[in-house]
Amino acid sequence: MDWFRRYWLKLLLLVGSSLLASGVFVASIWAGDNEVKNHEKYLWIGAVLAVAVVLVAASETALNEREKEHARREAGRLAGALALSYHSTLAPLATALGKLAEEHAEAYAATGAPVPAGLAGARAAESAVILRSVLVGASVLTTEPDPGTHLPTARCAFYRLTDRGRHEFTLVDWAGAPPGPRPVIDGAAGSHFLHDILDNGAQYHVGQVTGLVSKVDQFSAKYRSVIAVPVVAGGKKIGVLTVDAPGGTDLTVVHVDLMKSLAGLLGATLALAG
Repeated sequence: MDWFRRYWLKLLLLVGSSLLASGVFVASIWAGDNEVKNHEKYLWIGAVLAVAVVLVAASETALNEREKEHARREAGRLAGALALSYHSTLAPLATALGKLAEEHAEAYAATGAPVPAGLAGARAAESAVILRSVLVGASVLTTEPDPGTHLPTARCAFYRLTDRGRHEFTLVDWAGAPPGPRPVIDGAAGSHFLHDILDNGAQYHVGQVTGLVSKVDQFSAKYRSVIAVPVVAGGKKIGVLTVDAPGGTDLTVVHVDLMKSLAGLLGATLALAG
C-alpha cells in the first residue's frame, strides 16, 4: 500500500501547487488593479502564496528523490539476491564438472595411449583462453570500473602450486588493475595458501565484511579487500585463484560465490588440459 499512499501524496502536492500558483496569479492581478483597495494586502498575500508554491515544489522534489533512492536500493538488493542464487546454482555444477574432468583425465592416462599432438595443442590453446576469460571476468564483475578511465579497479590472479615441500605457488597469469601481483607466493604466505586455502578447501575473505587481514600483503594500502579460493578438480589440488579490490567493502559474499564458481570451471579446464 506504500505506492498507493505515495501516489495520492504526489497528486495532492500537484493539485496544491496548482491552486497556490493560481492564487499568486489572482493576487498579482488584484494588487495591480487601481479599482481595488488595500493593494499592499494583496501583495503580501501573493508573496505568501509564492513562498508556499516554492515549499510545495521542494516537497515534490524531495519525495521524487526519496523514491529514486528507494528504487536504486531495491534494484541493488534484487541484483545481489539474483547473483547469489545464480552462483549458488553454478558452484555445485562447477564442482561436479571438475570431478568429472579429473576422472576422465585419470582414465585416459591409465590407458597408456599417447595424446595426439593436435589434441594436446588444442587443449593448451583452449585452456589459455578459458583462464584469461576467468581472470578478466573476475576483475570486471567484482567492482565498479574507474569513473575516469573506465578500466577495472580490481585485480585477479591465478597461482599454480609448483612446490608443495617449499609451499611455493607461481603466478600463471593475471588481469585487471596494475601493478601486477607478486610472481611467487612462498614462505608464510605460501603456507597460508597451501594449508588454509588449498588443502582445507576453503575460501579466505579479507575486508571490513569479515574483519580478516591479508596474510600475503598485510600492509597493502592499495588493496583492502581480497578473496582467495582453491582451484581443484575432484581430489586434484591445482592452485589458488585470487581477486583484490581497493575498498574495504568492495568484495562481498556474492563475490565469494562468484569466485568459487569461476575456480571450479578453471579447475575442470586445467584437469582436462593435463
